[in-house]
Amino acid sequence: MTRHDGSPRGGTLRDLFGAARRVTYDAGAPQVVATVAACIAEELAPGAAVGSISPGESLPRNARIHVGAGASPAGDRDDEPCLRLRLDADGRCELQASRTEWLYALFCLVRDEWLDGSAIERTVRPSFPWVRNLSDFLVGSLRNSRSFSREEYVRQVARLGFTHLSINSLGPGPAWESGPPGDVYSWFYDYSPDLDQFVDSSLVRGYYPAEYLKANLAALKANAALALKYGLVPGLHINSPRSMPEEFWRSYPFLRGARVDHPRESFRPRYTLAMAHPAVQEHYRELARNILREVPGIGFIQVWTNDSGAGFEYVTSLYAGRNGGPYLIREWKSDDEIARAAAENVLTYYRILHGEFARANPAFRLICDIASFYAERKYIVPMLGGGIDAGEFGSFAGGVSPVEQAVLDGAGAWTHRKAELGDNNVPGVPSPGLVHERLRRALMDGERALLGSPSPCSIAPFDINGEVVRSLQFFPSRRLEEILAQSAGRWAGGEYARALVDIWLMSDEAVRSFPAGVPLSTFAFPWFRLSVRPFVPNIEAIPEEERAYYERYLLATFNNPARVDLNNDMLWNFLSVEEAMEKKHVIDTRVLPPLDRGIASSREILRRIAPGQEGRPVFVDIHDRLRAWRSFAMTLRNMLAWTAAVHGYILSGTTQEKERCRSLCREMVASETENARSLLALWRRSEVEFMPVALSGETLHSYGTNFGELLENKIRLMELHADDDPSIDPDFMWRMPHKSN
Repeated sequence: MTRHDGSPRGGTLRDLFGAARRVTYDAGAPQVVATVAACIAEELAPGAAVGSISPGESLPRNARIHVGAGASPAGDRDDEPCLRLRLDADGRCELQASRTEWLYALFCLVRDEWLDGSAIERTVRPSFPWVRNLSDFLVGSLRNSRSFSREEYVRQVARLGFTHLSINSLGPGPAWESGPPGDVYSWFYDYSPDLDQFVDSSLVRGYYPAEYLKANLAALKANAALALKYGLVPGLHINSPRSMPEEFWRSYPFLRGARVDHPRESFRPRYTLAMAHPAVQEHYRELARNILREVPGIGFIQVWTNDSGAGFEYVTSLYAGRNGGPYLIREWKSDDEIARAAAENVLTYYRILHGEFARANPAFRLICDIASFYAERKYIVPMLGGGIDAGEFGSFAGGVSPVEQAVLDGAGAWTHRKAELGDNNVPGVPSPGLVHERLRRALMDGERALLGSPSPCSIAPFDINGEVVRSLQFFPSRRLEEILAQSAGRWAGGEYARALVDIWLMSDEAVRSFPAGVPLSTFAFPWFRLSVRPFVPNIEAIPEEERAYYERYLLATFNNPARVDLNNDMLWNFLSVEEAMEKKHVIDTRVLPPLDRGIASSREILRRIAPGQEGRPVFVDIHDRLRAWRSFAMTLRNMLAWTAAVHGYILSGTTQEKERCRSLCREMVASETENARSLLALWRRSEVEFMPVALSGETLHSYGTNFGELLENKIRLMELHADDDPSIDPDFMWRMPHKSN
């Protein structure tokens, strides 16, 4: 064998790429092939010319890099995923992936892993054939976060080994959904929009403004273009079938289907279409065809339903109870007969979507979340297969059971499993050991399809969890210690690499020790404004006008006890006093100690590293990020203490017990006041983006640039009301709204 320049092979890949004079790719190849060729010339082979060659064109014997994708490299089975860097005796180096989804990842492996190694051939076989993002920063309610870069995120997930990308974000504006004053249900329409938010059909034409649909379709096309640029398969994550505008029912009242809103959070009922009606079925076929006309590369759709304004008729898990239109069942049917009819109606919708999209793309897969079907799933699961899969997204009824999995396997239906990769409340908090364990377990269980959302590197540039994902995808035998050491050496330099690994492991210990079942600790944390609302013994002792600063975006109607009770959401009491105390104790004894050690360690290292010195940025980042996550954990700890103290006081039968609860309440207020002061100081001085901040201003899902002012109000009100008597109005939900004069 000879080297790329005709001499005997030797040296490193850096030498090989540095000497290249041409980077070529096949004309007519998928867009990612040209993307990778351009990246090679820009980052690895400066000065090399980039251009396409015609199929069959002879390959010159000079310094040359070639990029190809879409077919299995020579000697590999067509159905076996493979990434390969090949060298031959004529001085050619070729990057080739059996699927376009991994070609950009192969370039990143060359750049980040192999460049300083010997110029030899390398082959990688990915662990998971299907990995994609959930409804998150790209398509969810955090899409307008400052510092978030869509292209950087797409490039990031492609590097990590993701294969598919959910792209259906709304445009820059809010969803076209409203309600009467005080209704908060419209806020749930901001994420995972349905097909009719991008295109119309003959049935619904004119009910959504043309400019609104145009802006949303432009965002969809832009995201699809980014997916294709980096070789990912674009698809949709939809809440569907979703409700229709109220004006629609004036024209078509006979097509009204199920009521799908949550009565606890809405003042106006929302209804979906009656799926059994032929006109409705044709409406969805037309929507599918119109989407495909605009974005022909759609490769999957995941359907999440019976939540956020979406649902099917007569299923048991509708918030308003089983209900629907006149076409599906007659009265006086048994529960089982209703469940059978509801299941067949669900399957009708699935088959409509799959049929239209699979006609354009035979590899299309429809992913159906079955967790929200209680009585109906035993009739739905056996009918999946043939490109219609089961998915996990919600958690109402748990995941897929072993019996169901056996049925799905027999039908050739995949199960798309959710993998927790981080926390969007404080993106980039390290838990590498926990993520490694989860993915190793998925690999050992033979999982093929994973859903997960890595923290965006534009917000969390040193996300070690993402590096674990990448290693498990491409180097499954690599030990966790090796992954951590390699990343730490790259980010911190040799002198401080070991210290960085130790801090990551301290953080991992804290995250994995956080108790399960703490209310409002995930996506609901901003919904209930826990960071900025005052934790005081009697919330209602604060005048309404002084609570308005945080109640404006609180997910609670005027009569929801959640406004005055941190342990309640209308008819939901979350924890008993004993449960709250137990979880508080776990945070005190198992979460905070390793977290405090990690913060102290990073602070000590920052004292030793001068500004501008190698390694300082990663320690600044992790110090402030852990400080922010500590504040998050402390707020939840103090919410638990509030439950134990205030509810304990109310339930107490003796003076001694009441005084004990008062003492706990005073400690809780002091703790959360200090916690808020610490977070305010961090907010004012830190340059680390330790939380999502909405460019367009505060929303239900995230805070705006006024976050510091909200914290100041919280601190002031806790200082004023720290010694109030503990109290909760047990009749709060029966209140009537105040009338203005």
